[in-house]
Amino acid sequence: MTLLLLLASLCIGSVLAVPTVRDDEPEENYKLDQAFKLTSYDLALTVPKEAFTDKGTEYTGKVTIIFSFTEIKEYITLHAHSDFIGITNVNFNNYDLEDEDYSLDNVTNILKVKAVNGVSIDRSYQLIIEFTGRLSTEDMYGFYKSTYVDGEETKYLVTTQFEPTHARKAFPCFDEPSFKATFTLSITYPSTQNALFNTKELDTTTDKDAGTKTTNFAATPVMSTYLVAFIVSEFTCTSGDPVDGAVFQVCSRDELADTRKRAAEVGSKVIEKLNEYTGISYSKSMEKMDQVAIPDFSAGAMENWGLVTYREASLLWDEKESSNRYNQRVTTVIAHEFAHLWFGDLVTCNWWSEIFLNEGFATYFEYHIANEVTSKWELDKQFLIEQVHSALVADALTNSQALQSEVTTPTEISDKFGTISYNKGGSVLRMVANFLGLDKFKEGLQKYLTAYSYKTAEPEDLWNSLDGISDIKLPADKLTEVMENWVKNPGFPLVTVKLNEDKINLSQERFLLSGTDAKSKWYVPITVTSSQDKNKFETTTATTWLTPTDDVSVAISNTTSWVVVNNQQTGYYRVNYDDTLWNRIKAALDSEEFGGIVELNRAQIIDDLFNLARTNKTQYTLALNIASYLSNETSYYPWYAAFNGYDFLLRRVGDSKLGKAISSNLLDQLSELYKSVPFSKVNADDQIYTHKQVLALTWACKLGNQDCVEQSTMLFQEYKGNGTMRPDRNLRSIVYCNGLRYSENKTDWKFLWDAYLDAGDLATEQVTILAALGCTKDTELLKEYLEKTITDDSGIRSQDASAAFSSVYSNNPEGIAVAYDFLKNKYEEIAEKYQSMNSLGNLIKGIAERFTTEKEVNDLNDFVGKEGLPEAFKSAAKEAVETAKANLEWKKKFEEDLTDFYTTSTDAASGIHASFAVTLVAIVISKLFFL
Repeated sequence: MTLLLLLASLCIGSVLAVPTVRDDEPEENYKLDQAFKLTSYDLALTVPKEAFTDKGTEYTGKVTIIFSFTEIKEYITLHAHSDFIGITNVNFNNYDLEDEDYSLDNVTNILKVKAVNGVSIDRSYQLIIEFTGRLSTEDMYGFYKSTYVDGEETKYLVTTQFEPTHARKAFPCFDEPSFKATFTLSITYPSTQNALFNTKELDTTTDKDAGTKTTNFAATPVMSTYLVAFIVSEFTCTSGDPVDGAVFQVCSRDELADTRKRAAEVGSKVIEKLNEYTGISYSKSMEKMDQVAIPDFSAGAMENWGLVTYREASLLWDEKESSNRYNQRVTTVIAHEFAHLWFGDLVTCNWWSEIFLNEGFATYFEYHIANEVTSKWELDKQFLIEQVHSALVADALTNSQALQSEVTTPTEISDKFGTISYNKGGSVLRMVANFLGLDKFKEGLQKYLTAYSYKTAEPEDLWNSLDGISDIKLPADKLTEVMENWVKNPGFPLVTVKLNEDKINLSQERFLLSGTDAKSKWYVPITVTSSQDKNKFETTTATTWLTPTDDVSVAISNTTSWVVVNNQQTGYYRVNYDDTLWNRIKAALDSEEFGGIVELNRAQIIDDLFNLARTNKTQYTLALNIASYLSNETSYYPWYAAFNGYDFLLRRVGDSKLGKAISSNLLDQLSELYKSVPFSKVNADDQIYTHKQVLALTWACKLGNQDCVEQSTMLFQEYKGNGTMRPDRNLRSIVYCNGLRYSENKTDWKFLWDAYLDAGDLATEQVTILAALGCTKDTELLKEYLEKTITDDSGIRSQDASAAFSSVYSNNPEGIAVAYDFLKNKYEEIAEKYQSMNSLGNLIKGIAERFTTEKEVNDLNDFVGKEGLPEAFKSAAKEAVETAKANLEWKKKFEEDLTDFYTTSTDAASGIHASFAVTLVAIVISKLFFL
């Protein structure tokens, strides 16, 4: 942080100093006074040619803000970040202010401007601020620089990333979502460059003597500051099909033009589907949509209205070189960002505390709208294993956040952008959609969007819009009451089902991985299927409800052989059964066609079982015996779910005798799955087959399947021998990783590293190779690899450094100690290069999850107590210690029983082993494909 302040003083040294105030102010002072109603911003920027070199970082600007007072105030409060913005002049209502009339707090970023000569309510006022700004070069937020290599030349561009609290780093503004206004931009820049803004270009003039151009852009719709975006670059663009008069194009560095086609096609189709679903045409608000691939980008993508920005690997797809997984990634990321055009841009959460109103909807439509574009991909089914199951794990912690929880500081706000807001938000909305009925849900959302267009909304506004739409009888008078605990309380229910003659009794409690909570209760929509039902698992509207005060009973036939609660797991909860019902489920899974239990509910059963065993709600013996049915399972979804349970299991026993026994048996149980997707049968036209093939082959190889190892190493050596013909694009991650894992020749690693450097024009290939380079067991090569992540000009971008690091500790046991030693010795350099203390914290927690001995835990504890450790990192490190200690406690509690199980139950052991292969696959897949 000191370095940032020093750079700021050097770069903005010529501007007038702003008086800085810092008292011990309470946290609520991070928020602006709400006494202002904004009308418009007129922003003028000048970015000189020096900014497009390796040294220049300064630009100048002037912003004119039109607003009114809703209350009489002595001061106007807005935002400006003192590390990046230097104020040179302030004019309020045609009156130039003196230095003492304004001050900037360098902690809260609040700029206080005196409203001289008095004010009145509802009259328009004008605030003009002239300033000098500094382009960020140390992170990818605010107004920052990015680079790429074109031939032998390094080229520079300037771009923006404002969500959630970074617009204040680019220009003075009311940087909160509720302060909506229109924005215009006039920007002057070198004539060799091109400029993009949220809206279309009105005109461009050229000053030949100065070598500059000035472009004026049309006014935006009324929107929040975090959605403003502008880019100056030498990018070129590819046009897509217009939709309702709105023009579409995909832009990137010119050498990647051939990889823009997929995004151009998908973008138009997704907009068409969203226009139809919402009943509100995108062109009502915007006349164009630019999608731009940025070489250096902190997030996966950003939904700036009319100018959506992406990482290159999230937007650009090469049909000959990029895998099916990346094709899906491009499609779903576009669907996510375009859903935001309605849920976030048109209607915006009122404050960051309820950001799930933006991100939950975007996550839901990321799968369900994209599924209408590419129905053969089964994205509606993939939502369950990728979003719901991961949300349930994160939401089972005692310190998990509620969907709506109060935040004030920028750090607290950033923390809301995580699994709860995205995955849980989308999962809860999916539950509501299903218990109301999908058509009625759609009707209610159209009502919501119409009522709150160009405004902000809170959760109650959504529930009120949905209320009364459906004919479904709710367990309370209002939907708001039904949803209150789902939104305002953390966690979710565990529904316990017990057989009682000709009925089942259902009760609820909060599911926690540790501790107890007897107070939290929800309105829980219940769906039930039994062996006697003809239309098994099709009904997802609630047939009965658990309430915060009452349990419930459901009648069943005396001839019923099994009962499953939560059809297609549309309800956001876990289910436990008594021993009789669990044994009936086991018998069904062991029978022909799994007794009629559909694949999504088989995935639910596996995921619930392993998490119930983890918390001792059921015994591991029961979970593993039921999971033994997996030896006959070849469906992608149950295996993906099984991966999660076995990943937890294997991480906690480590490379021990028990771990080796599990791995050996997993390999046996994986046999049928492996046979169903052989190396010799590649079918890129079948998305789920391809996902399953990658899942199975990756871990068959990791577990040492001889055929798999021979096939992958042979293909790697063939690639190394010819140097140009890469392996099949969908099997590439397997070939690269195992070509190194089973190699004793250092030149193999060097070859793949050179291939990474040579693939600079293909981001998907680079990301795939980065994940594979950590697969080597050679500790010297792993150390060399980690050094490259903190070495300037090594070829690894800051945005990819943490992914490269995690590949070292996640691919082989040998990498855990290497990664930990490197982190201990180089944490300051890592934090600087990786550009985030959060990245540093995530890495130490990822390593600690793999610690299994007291020696490792004690060493970690000593490291955390080291003097001089940054406070922001120390908090995550302490959490890592607790995680490592919990691992030891778990081993003490369960290791003996697991050892007994594996030595006494050959059949059950086989069941477990197959699962782990899947587990490990899914880990690697997430590292490879999800940014």
